Amino acid sequence: MVDVKISVGTAECFTHAKIGITIHKAASGYKDFEFKEIFDKEELRMMSNVRVLASMFIPSIYAAEKLLNIKLPEPDYDYAYAKAYTEKNDLKVAYLMAKGLKDILNCNIAIGTTAGIGRGGICILTDKNKYLFTTDVYGNLLKHENILERQRNGIEKGLRKFIEILKREYLHTSSF
Repeated sequence: MVDVKISVGTAECFTHAKIGITIHKAASGYKDFEFKEIFDKEELRMMSNVRVLASMFIPSIYAAEKLLNIKLPEPDYDYAYAKAYTEKNDLKVAYLMAKGLKDILNCNIAIGTTAGIGRGGICILTDKNKYLFTTDVYGNLLKHENILERQRNGIEKGLRKFIEILKREYLHTSSF
């Protein structure tokens, strides 16, 4: 196993910082935690090379702009104080959140998530690449439809993609 320390930060909305918290727990050697089933034994061992610098739940435009030093587009929908975008704009906003966090923390990997109407947006930004993807679950924040299902799918898919990217770009393993 390569002894490399990879720094990670997350700025999450619809996933409620659970991607970052799960990465932290796996990297810290917690014996039991939610979503542990995502990792096999070898992946849990490789997580010892990861350090989570920050894992933030950021539902509001104001907080995202202030904390991440970014300018977000106007929301596509009015929804209390939170961000509510179309799926297309969720992908843009997830990228902006990841980019802002990466710039501020100078971390190796930054993850941004947000979801309004549609499948949401997840961005994993590494030192080399930008990965943009959605969940597999359509949800509607305004009507409170499939919100928990979309959240769980986003956390699981985000964690799986993170592991894949970590292996490919930083630990140079060929498991995936």
